[in-house]
Amino acid sequence: MKLGMRAEKRVSKVVLWVLLAIILLVVLFPIYWMLLTGIKPNKELYLPEPTLWTANPTLDHMFNLFKITPYAVQARNSIVVASVTTSLAILVSMLAGYSLSRLHYRGRDVMASAIFFVYLIPGTLTIIPLYVFMNQLGLLNSLAVLIVASLAFTIPFCTWMLKGYFTTIPMELEDAALIDGCTRLQALFHVILPLAAPGIVASGIFAFTLSWNEFLLPLLFNNKRELWTLPVGIQTLIYGDVYMWGEIMMGAFLMSIPVLLLYTVSQRFVVTGLTAGAVKG
Repeated sequence: MKLGMRAEKRVSKVVLWVLLAIILLVVLFPIYWMLLTGIKPNKELYLPEPTLWTANPTLDHMFNLFKITPYAVQARNSIVVASVTTSLAILVSMLAGYSLSRLHYRGRDVMASAIFFVYLIPGTLTIIPLYVFMNQLGLLNSLAVLIVASLAFTIPFCTWMLKGYFTTIPMELEDAALIDGCTRLQALFHVILPLAAPGIVASGIFAFTLSWNEFLLPLLFNNKRELWTLPVGIQTLIYGDVYMWGEIMMGAFLMSIPVLLLYTVSQRFVVTGLTAGAVKG
């Protein structure tokens, strides 16, 4: 009987590892293919049958990428826009989400519903109003216009997400902090936010990824090449029907590294946030 149970457990483990290996292969293959295409010499890129490896790797595509495009400048623009957008979106969303979930005032439910409906509006429908508004503010052709425009998309979602997360935190923890003499802000920063770390990290990842990968806003709001971000800069490597696949894939691979690092590092903070905080006995 015990031998049969052990055999079943071993089979279950083998099946599980096989499934995990297949999922990992599917997830990592696009990244591998970008890197492989970026280091293949040109003569191998246009073979009738593509190969899954190369015997002659080269960095010519990477050097050419930095030579023919202001890739470093556009990478700096992407980092600035994504970092500032994420920081402001999280700051505003934390306060707004806390207000909508904890405080009681007239019009709170209407405001919460309005924020949710704003997020449901397709982004393409807001491009023209945003363009007119930014033009009136004199923000076009600047990095500030990308930050402000990105906040219009990230804040509603992050606010609604954090509102739901704050609601799951027991009110007794905050009441205990208030009874002990904490102000409302002290209770928020010392009690609620540590417990809400997983939701804050998830919201930050969403805001960063959305800003980092944004293509339409920097293309329409900035017509100066030195103000473009990486998604717009990479598409300039397409000349009519000529695709510089080596440079495009190398640029896309380098562009994916910060996001991959963010997701890898943030996993630790999510686990930490799940066990942060304690109930006073």
